[in-house]
Amino acid sequence: MIRSAFIAACAVGLTGCGGVPSETDADGQAPPEPAPVTRDTAANDTAGDALVQPEWDALDRVGADTCGMRVVRGFLGQPARDIPAERLPEMFRILAPTDNATMDYVEARLNILTDGDGRVIGFKCG
Repeated sequence: MIRSAFIAACAVGLTGCGGVPSETDADGQAPPEPAPVTRDTAANDTAGDALVQPEWDALDRVGADTCGMRVVRGFLGQPARDIPAERLPEMFRILAPTDNATMDYVEARLNILTDGDGRVIGFKCG
């Protein structure tokens, strides 16, 4: 019974949210028709893609070396798998361009940035 009353109340509340869109704007003019979206349009729409690309600097530029990247800088351009384990700090992660990473900042963590082939393209603390 309570469930039916809740559903009815929600339905009544939602009917006030949606109105019939006006066929004209404030000047009495009909709005322009939107351009149709086709498969070709969607596939070629790359104008905003550069806005979401992460910044992959070769070296972290935030002051002090808090994560030990100074010790591994010589491996820039080399395969990440070639970095000896004894040269790596206690906290590190290897990130490819398509990898997801948490956004928490851990100043002692070394981020080893790689290209799609696994070659080191940069280091960042955090």
